[in-house]
Amino acid sequence: MFAKVVIDIKHEEVNQLYDYIVPQTFEDFLVRGMRVIVPFGHMERLGVVVSLHEISDTATKEIKEVLDLIPTLDDEAFAMLDVISKGSPELISALYQTVIPPELLVGYQKVARIIDENHIPEDLKPFFSKRGIWRLKVMDHVYYPRLKRLKDLGHISIETEIKEKKTEKWKTVYTYNLDHNYPKMHLYPMIEDLKHHENSVEKQALYDIGLTDSMIKTLVKHGVLIEEKISVKREIAHVYDQLNRQFQLTSEQKNAINQIKSVKDYHVFLLKGVTGSGKTEVYVNVMEDIIKHQGKVLILVPEIQLIPQMAQYLTSRFDKVAIYHSGLSKGERYDQYQMIINNEADVILGTRSAIFLPIKNLKMIIMDEEHDESYIQKEGVYYDTKTLVLAKASYHNIPVILGSATPSVTSIYYAEQNMYTLVELTKRPKGLPMPKLSYVDMKEELKAKHYAIFSRPLIQGIEDRLQKKEQVILFLNRKGYAPFVMCRACGDVPKCPHCDVSLAFYKDKKIIKCPYCGFEQPFEQTCSVCKEPKMKEVGVGIEYVEEQLKKTFPKARVLRMDKQEIRTKHAHELIWNEFREEEADILIGTQMVTKGLDFPKVTLVGVLIADMLLKVPSYQATEKTFMMLKQVTGRSGRLLHGEAIIQGYDLGHFAIQTVDQDDSTFYKEALLQRKMLGYPPFTQTSQLLFSGSSFLKTYQKAFLMKKEVEKLGFTVLGPAQAMIKKIKDQYRFTLTLKYKEKPLENLFSLINRFKTDDMEIKFLPTLDLW
Repeated sequence: MFAKVVIDIKHEEVNQLYDYIVPQTFEDFLVRGMRVIVPFGHMERLGVVVSLHEISDTATKEIKEVLDLIPTLDDEAFAMLDVISKGSPELISALYQTVIPPELLVGYQKVARIIDENHIPEDLKPFFSKRGIWRLKVMDHVYYPRLKRLKDLGHISIETEIKEKKTEKWKTVYTYNLDHNYPKMHLYPMIEDLKHHENSVEKQALYDIGLTDSMIKTLVKHGVLIEEKISVKREIAHVYDQLNRQFQLTSEQKNAINQIKSVKDYHVFLLKGVTGSGKTEVYVNVMEDIIKHQGKVLILVPEIQLIPQMAQYLTSRFDKVAIYHSGLSKGERYDQYQMIINNEADVILGTRSAIFLPIKNLKMIIMDEEHDESYIQKEGVYYDTKTLVLAKASYHNIPVILGSATPSVTSIYYAEQNMYTLVELTKRPKGLPMPKLSYVDMKEELKAKHYAIFSRPLIQGIEDRLQKKEQVILFLNRKGYAPFVMCRACGDVPKCPHCDVSLAFYKDKKIIKCPYCGFEQPFEQTCSVCKEPKMKEVGVGIEYVEEQLKKTFPKARVLRMDKQEIRTKHAHELIWNEFREEEADILIGTQMVTKGLDFPKVTLVGVLIADMLLKVPSYQATEKTFMMLKQVTGRSGRLLHGEAIIQGYDLGHFAIQTVDQDDSTFYKEALLQRKMLGYPPFTQTSQLLFSGSSFLKTYQKAFLMKKEVEKLGFTVLGPAQAMIKKIKDQYRFTLTLKYKEKPLENLFSLINRFKTDDMEIKFLPTLDLW
């Protein structure tokens, strides 16, 4: 028997499957989807069995080891791989590593061992342990040439050890053995109490009764204490308190629940509920019915910062909730994965990577905030989680709930075409109205000689809330202190030397930094061009808003939520909990504060520059602006009457004006524009991004490929310079493709044919990735 195996090396030259001989000892249990260790060149590598065959013309080496008793990848995982591969021309190994949970991959450790100590140079000897072993680290690469010479001379060996990344936690416990016959028990009177212990105890308990390490060792040696190691599950630490939530359902919620519960087979429900209408309560009631009948539910949220609130809600109603996302430690994630595959969880809560989890008896998938673009994996292997949700649900023949206050324009279109069933929640519980919305034209504020970033109505609104002990959220869709700095004498704007972008100013670190390649340098007030001390920040960033807020309201307690503030583990949860517990008066943030957060005491939301996103050259700018404003203003008035104030310079756009109108007004106009201009959902659009070190050669390559792509039946626009013309010293051009839905295999083959070592060609499934 022979096996086709994909190797865990991401490189064009090994982008294929390799045949291996299956030893007779493995033939009875080896199936596709199992992880194996195979010889590859002079190394041993991790592989995954893709298929088994009776004949092979190329197999010469045997599989060394099988790591699994049951396959890591089941038939469902292979179906998911098939879906991803149709929309992402990535390396085979990269596709597989996307689907396999990270804790089931392996690590490689180079190890040098002394064979002849007499020939080891004195300056290298300290690196070897007493047993003559040196575990090489990345920083040790400077010694590689010398070590290779020692290896070639036979003085040392260098091997690669394979270590599984999964980490099981163990603890040592002790049990009193009633059947022992140790004659010197009179020396240990303190141990008498252990006779009556039914459970094992940890070493600390033995210390507490007066035993020392040597005493414990003696008692274990003579069979008085039985020592054993047991597996310990690492509990995920949360900062929130448990809730006891049970709500009186509205008639709309009851109707939604009954409609969804009536369907057991594959079906897509689009649950559109205004902010604060109780969509989560609908989810939970549907889930309760499924769990009563031993079914499992997968519920997804777009970002890690939404996990705590949803986890608090779910754990208040269900006992067996597993949580899975990249923010957990390796050990925590491994334990949650084991909980899921061992069928110990009824509810699995996660971000987009949770879609790949193998869940037995899965009966429903819920995708909360279905419109959110964070569900799209843009780095590495591209995939749209919504596409995979529908594929997974179809595979299991189960219903899907796509939930949002602002469904995507495409989802609304599919509902209109009866591809999805639209279920609506139009009112908030307890008769609470939607927040009162008002607009402030900042041009009129300037005419009135009011130059602050906070308008007069917003300042008055914040003062009023501070007096009433209520809370405020302020939203600005821009990180950093200011977008850029400029010399007020000569107009020079410092740019990244490697990218065609200005450097953003971060006041707290006193640096200017490139948002694309990470290049940074100290901020200097003296201009490098004209030498005048006139460098000054231009525009408004989130850090600047925080500074001005503290100046305007010095007694207010202010929290900031953006990527700078949530870099450490649990940081987002601490901020969320601190604001929820009313330990702060004002929360300012970027897009993070627009998504799914529920703060009962928030009665005012302020949007500082509402029209900013409309300036982005993107066909989705209108949709994103509408959704962001609808979502963030909906954070107000969840328990008390609320208000939202939208500030901007160009407030006449329909994406802004329709925020307080019937949603159908916006969706009708947005769909009409897309149909006229040929954008999704009416026409598929993609881009090819060309990157190269030579401006002229990169353009020429794009121009030549355009002709070939047109022969495949695509409408091709360009080549044009990318929105960011240069990143990391690579010039960038794009071809825009428009087409009706079709297989992309021929396009991917063409991309591979045109690629060269000095020219990267990347397929971008949407127009808004770069």
